Amino acid sequence: MIFMGNEKPPEKIGIGPLGRGGAVIQFIVFTILGIVIFVYCIPPDVIVLKIIPAALIMLIVLGHLILLGDNWPLAPPAGNWTPAKSRLVAGIGMTIIWAIFTFAVLLFMRFIYPKWVVGPLYLWFGVIGFWATLLYGVNWGGWPFKGKLHPWGTMAVSFIIVMVVSILIWNLLTNLEGTPAAGSPMDHKGPLNVNWLTGYLVWAIAWFFIFSPVFTTQGWPFRKWGHPGAAIGQTILAHILAYIFWQGSLGLGIGPTFSFAAVGSSLIFWSLVHSWHFQFWGVTKYTHFKRAVLAFIIQCIIIAVWIIIMRPILGPAAKAIEAAKLPADVNILIIYVNLVVVGPALLPHNAFWLRWPLTLPNPPGTPPPDQTA
Repeated sequence: MIFMGNEKPPEKIGIGPLGRGGAVIQFIVFTILGIVIFVYCIPPDVIVLKIIPAALIMLIVLGHLILLGDNWPLAPPAGNWTPAKSRLVAGIGMTIIWAIFTFAVLLFMRFIYPKWVVGPLYLWFGVIGFWATLLYGVNWGGWPFKGKLHPWGTMAVSFIIVMVVSILIWNLLTNLEGTPAAGSPMDHKGPLNVNWLTGYLVWAIAWFFIFSPVFTTQGWPFRKWGHPGAAIGQTILAHILAYIFWQGSLGLGIGPTFSFAAVGSSLIFWSLVHSWHFQFWGVTKYTHFKRAVLAFIIQCIIIAVWIIIMRPILGPAAKAIEAAKLPADVNILIIYVNLVVVGPALLPHNAFWLRWPLTLPNPPGTPPPDQTA
């Protein structure tokens, strides 16, 4: 943190307990309110056919603002916030920027290119863009531009890279066989079916989160490879494991939505929540290999419990979806809660709002892998 002039940092910023206590309150409140409001107060068809597809664009923008734009211009680390300034103002301002960029991209896609009506096409294409954003932002760290350009310069270049990669994959590799859009002008008849690719990319995100320099293993065993060597290793291993777990689960007869939407998305969600939000709770007295292994074991246990708890909680909403004959089930609601509702609430509330009005996250981020805490 940077203090200006004669300002003295207050001993405590915000209300409630310090450290992980504030994070627990934040998690419980967002989870309960998120499920009540965004699962049970919104019609099922709106959730499945509109919110989930459009939310992928929201997530792409959020990832760019936080990972590649460093929360400029209002929140740390690149923004001008200091403890003497209001967290509320920073939070509102960054949220408005997030909303403006999200709607700008959605309007561009709807009315300029490719002129799609909001629906499944946004979901399938959006997953590709979401995967590319997280891989480039988390594992590759915006290399080689981050730190050399203005934060929004890095963000702009990164967005171009992500969109070019996503459009190339969409146009050259995907097909819409088995979907209502099969044989339409949007069907490029490539080698990869969009439904298969969606599951595979969710699993890929899960594994490169786990091996990323920030979450679960904190880059182990690739840290000694330097950068971008470690990113290359993480990328290759994550996508090999993604194929094994995705294709293997299908081969074993496990339902595809349970595989990628319940298990895969929960790996992403709890890798983020346990490693970053709860700051490796329970394993910070260990370093490197021990912390990586123990964190992964703890997260797997939490994921199993989480799925067991979520299924009955979301069961009534899943029955309403089934009755409406919508293309979703309880597992799709789990990925909805994980990656569209609770995850995207926790991220900006910590990054933009600095956990207002609760206590400031301190220390921010994840503990270094070589230091005990």
